[in-house]
Amino acid sequence: MPLVIFIDDSETALASTKMVTSSMPIEVKQYTQAEVALAEIQAGMTPDLIITDLNMPVMNGFEFLQGLRQIPSTKRTPCLMLTTETKDEMKQKGKALGLTGWIVKPFSPTQLKQAITRVLRLPA
Repeated sequence: MPLVIFIDDSETALASTKMVTSSMPIEVKQYTQAEVALAEIQAGMTPDLIITDLNMPVMNGFEFLQGLRQIPSTKRTPCLMLTTETKDEMKQKGKALGLTGWIVKPFSPTQLKQAITRVLRLPA
């Protein structure tokens, strides 16, 4: 099963993503701190998709993405930003860092499922 990592400092957001993805054919790992997720990836964990919040304490989503792209095994790992941020300049910055897509909170369960299905090429 594909491994999907969710990173968000909001326990509520993580609970809702877990509920939405529970019926999908994926393995899910959740983190409230981007730096912890990055350390596990540096130690050898190889996710198939990463979905991260942008605005988090200690390490934000862009800083996480910069670190992620420094690891040879995750240079091309799809990464979606799940955030309340809607400014075009922020989206452009994400794209320049290799971001795959942008999902604005609040999101619908269908929207999240469709994004994961599309990126991982899962059966619809």
